[in-house]
Amino acid sequence: MTLNNKKPKLLLHTCCAICGAYITQILIHKFDPIIFFYNPNIHPAEEYEKRKRSAKKLAEIYNLAFIEGSYEPEKWFEKITGLEKEPEGGARCPLCFALRLQATAQAAKEKNIEIFTTTLAVSPYKNEKVIDLIGKKIADDLSLQFIRSSDLDLSKKEIWQRSREIARDYGCYHQKYCGCTFSMQKK
Repeated sequence: MTLNNKKPKLLLHTCCAICGAYITQILIHKFDPIIFFYNPNIHPAEEYEKRKRSAKKLAEIYNLAFIEGSYEPEKWFEKITGLEKEPEGGARCPLCFALRLQATAQAAKEKNIEIFTTTLAVSPYKNEKVIDLIGKKIADDLSLQFIRSSDLDLSKKEIWQRSREIARDYGCYHQKYCGCTFSMQKK
């Protein structure tokens, strides 16, 4: 905490309101979170808009600022070229995580925010250890702090269960696939 008792700002990469509902509630106690929606992987554009509206709703519920990064699906497709046939959770996913966390860290740096994290690790379909390693490396490279999922002192199962309950209570949009066109084909 700073001397004037203000909570430190934190840029919270939010993949969707479902994953963000409870982690946002947890982070508010120690930080002044800003919701950052940067998800060039989400396909199609209509799905992107649904998730963005729901993330904005989450920001409104918690009375937080909301920042939308650019929707750059071409950048995402370029990043994962050659990995189109990878299974969900395979080699394509870490590249996707890195793209989104790098953009989050850059946005934090531009806004003089020293701390960032993501809701990605909340999902039971994502490997939080991989996400935490990527986030930590990016943070170290940019002299920032990354809050890892393990820093929250709660089980992933507990966070996911509570997050789904809160999102349902608030009527947040609940998607049926991770977000990219390849995960959509697997549903």
